[in-house]
Amino acid sequence: MKIEIEDLLGRVALICVGVFFGGVELYWLLQLLADPWGHDSWPLDLLVRVAGFLFMALIAVTTFIRLPAKNTAAGLQPRISAIAGSFLVMTLVVLPKGEISAAAKIVATVLIFVGTGLSAYCLFWLGRSFSVMAHARKLVTGGPYSVIRHPLYAAEMISFFGVALANFSLMATIIITITIAFQFRRMANEERVLRATFPEYEDYARQVPMFIPARSQRLIHNGE
Repeated sequence: MKIEIEDLLGRVALICVGVFFGGVELYWLLQLLADPWGHDSWPLDLLVRVAGFLFMALIAVTTFIRLPAKNTAAGLQPRISAIAGSFLVMTLVVLPKGEISAAAKIVATVLIFVGTGLSAYCLFWLGRSFSVMAHARKLVTGGPYSVIRHPLYAAEMISFFGVALANFSLMATIIITITIAFQFRRMANEERVLRATFPEYEDYARQVPMFIPARSQRLIHNGE
């Protein structure tokens, strides 16, 4: 019963988060369309807002239709790691922004767009198996999950670097570093649950690398 209650509360909370932040992205998207020339890099900003809206909409939809949890990580640490890894980065919006060049702003915007777009793509593939907490629902091994085992986290980290650059400061760097540490902790938590729930996970893990694609690993190993 405990896992069902936690899953229900998490479902309600995530739907609210997706709807709220999706609405925020839609608001700024409409503002941008109303006055595109008031922004120095409006084409990139437009793409970022569209990607952000799609990602938040997918969070709400996939959470609403997701499968029941078959298993969950025990203890407080996996829950703290999941919440901190997902939402700590949002504190950057209230921090004073550092001064960066126009070129750095473009780089930051591109990173946020690429990371958010890839996150939406991974979330689409994850579909009804999506969770913030370390829950096991259904083992997904297709699409980006055939390249690495945690593509959604990898995509989110690209966005994190963009957000950190856009809000560049010592505190932003510290927050992003802590967030990434929690993300790797989440990966370890999820791996334990998936291994305990799906016997075929061991074979999948032997064939698919955890975080760095196999070709990249070979290039690094060979010093290319």
